[in-house]
Amino acid sequence: MARPFKCRCICSKPKTTCFVPQNSAGNGIVILGYDEYEVIRLLDHAALTQEQCADKMNVSRSTVARIYDIARKKMADALVNGKEIRIGGGDVIVCNAPKPECAHEKHCCRRNQDRE
Repeated sequence: MARPFKCRCICSKPKTTCFVPQNSAGNGIVILGYDEYEVIRLLDHAALTQEQCADKMNVSRSTVARIYDIARKKMADALVNGKEIRIGGGDVIVCNAPKPECAHEKHCCRRNQDRE
């Protein structure tokens, strides 16, 4: 019997959710889920380890590795083939309160909402 699906916790939904290549003849669309975006943000932008990323998202390290692999393939497809990238969807829970470990995070969801 399969394990029940566990929702992934993300800090916040991105403000920019669409990237369109210039000089493209509309070669298609790649959908990057919120969880895939969050893994890219935490691993590549925030330079966290997979274990730290897994803790923040409330999933296992192997789940982070699998999400990261899928997201990288989608982004490579979009870049190589001139496809539009849209971010959205997936079974995620958006963080609704500041966490102690986010006190010094530049992209914390609470800090970003306070500016709006």
